Amino acid sequence: MVKNNFEIIYSPIGGAGQIGMNLYLYGYRKPNKEINWIMVDCGIGFADEYYPGIDILVPDIDFLQNSNNKLIGIILTHAHEDHYGAISTLINDKIDVPIYCTKFTSELLKEKISEDYSDMVLDLKIVKDNAKFKMGEFDIEFINVAHSIPEPNALHISLGDFNIVHSADWKIDEKPVIDRKTDLKKFGNIGKSGCDVLVCDSTNIFRKEISLTESKVADNLIKAVKPIKGLAIVTTFSSNVSRLKSIIDAGIVNNRKIVISGRSIKRFVKVAKVCGYIGKDIHFHEEKDIAKLAKNKVLIICTGSQGEGNASLSKITSGRNHLISLDKGDVVLFSSKTIPGNENSIGYLKNKIIELGAEIIDDSIQDIHTTGHPSRPELAKLYSLLMPDTIIPMHGELFHLSEHINFAKKNKIKNPIFVKNGEVVRLHPKTPEVIERNEPSFYLRDGDVFISPHDQALKDRRRLQDSGVIFITLILDRNVILYVDPVIELLGIPNSLPEIDNMKRYIELIIDNALDSLPNAKKRDESFMQNYVEKSLRNELYTKWGKKPIIKINLTFV
Repeated sequence: MVKNNFEIIYSPIGGAGQIGMNLYLYGYRKPNKEINWIMVDCGIGFADEYYPGIDILVPDIDFLQNSNNKLIGIILTHAHEDHYGAISTLINDKIDVPIYCTKFTSELLKEKISEDYSDMVLDLKIVKDNAKFKMGEFDIEFINVAHSIPEPNALHISLGDFNIVHSADWKIDEKPVIDRKTDLKKFGNIGKSGCDVLVCDSTNIFRKEISLTESKVADNLIKAVKPIKGLAIVTTFSSNVSRLKSIIDAGIVNNRKIVISGRSIKRFVKVAKVCGYIGKDIHFHEEKDIAKLAKNKVLIICTGSQGEGNASLSKITSGRNHLISLDKGDVVLFSSKTIPGNENSIGYLKNKIIELGAEIIDDSIQDIHTTGHPSRPELAKLYSLLMPDTIIPMHGELFHLSEHINFAKKNKIKNPIFVKNGEVVRLHPKTPEVIERNEPSFYLRDGDVFISPHDQALKDRRRLQDSGVIFITLILDRNVILYVDPVIELLGIPNSLPEIDNMKRYIELIIDNALDSLPNAKKRDESFMQNYVEKSLRNELYTKWGKKPIIKINLTFV
């Protein structure tokens, strides 16, 4: 029986409202005692154009450091960046807890930290398949699932006879390339003993068809590469080791030498060899070797499937890679999906490929990609095995979570609960329900520092993107007469407008008129003068242009 004096709590910090930045907390407490939390995953999010200049998003876990909360451990379900990428950022001297993960995840984490944080030491606990262990009062069991990376796991979290299943990322794949199937039997056994709560992946809730198996994609890649008369370049997600293995096999079967291009792919191949997922005897050629080989004897696996500007494929198409070039007869295969938000960057990349004379094959032309997440039939299968009393959707944007709620209701789930980032759910005692609502909180990595999403710098950058900036230096005498012509610098401002041939000259005229119309009583008030000229200029430009740029005026008196 559940110990009646325990309250069991769930709170998503990231991942329930966006694709990415996955971080989920499960906690328990006795009355008037601190909450003991376990953290499931600790991932980064990827910034969109709303956050100009920002690299990544990381969850805000500062509240775990107050006296009412105690973090007792972290579990990483798998090694995708959106599930483990924030570990090195968030785990520091203030949070020193064991991290439970599989060997593959641990090896990648060590590689990642050695690149960026050479002095960081983590307390890694390597977990084997189907392992069981305790974290405080929680009993934890790893459950094998299929996904698009080696060694992914769902979790069975229990306290007494209260059972929670956290699905993490999963799918049903009866013919995987790497022999790891979703353990439907174990899910069935949990269902028979009673599943109280299922916290479940919502990514593909709108997909009605069961997805292709990885083995079918592997066969299709062999067929797609075979007729290519020139260079074959395949781009995919670096973490999808099954796909990397299939691409390597497609090259070998078609008698091509394999070249890997891009730091991320090299890191994953290195770890995959250590863990036995890619044969240690497979030889990869260097980019410099390509010049010595016939193009129809080379297959390149490269980063950049999402149009990232500094990834290998973008460097090739922009001419920044002096060892690899594209020409007529060459083919680029996108063995990947378009992550929402990357449509423009991928479209630009594909246009450059066509401009260079090469051809493109993606999953709209041939079935050379499959998802790593469950479609509706797969979700229904999991429901039927677990028979959960409560379902809480996660891993999705709000419209994914909402549709998952609708789907759960259609499948007769008694208590589906819509839960967003920052909210707190009491799972036990009583029927699970949201008991606290907080605004989600996160930080943005801006270069090497972290800032708030409300930082003034971001507001300024949005304005700069939209309408530019004007810098003006005015050197005046004590009678507020210009001593020399204004020094004007325009950034992001058109050089001319209708009826205005010279923007700088036009701005000079506005400044002259503003200075002439200054009230005499305010001619010694520098702050007023500055604001007065800025406002005059901004209003005049808005009348002619329809935009209000940032204007910065520096006054100097002689």
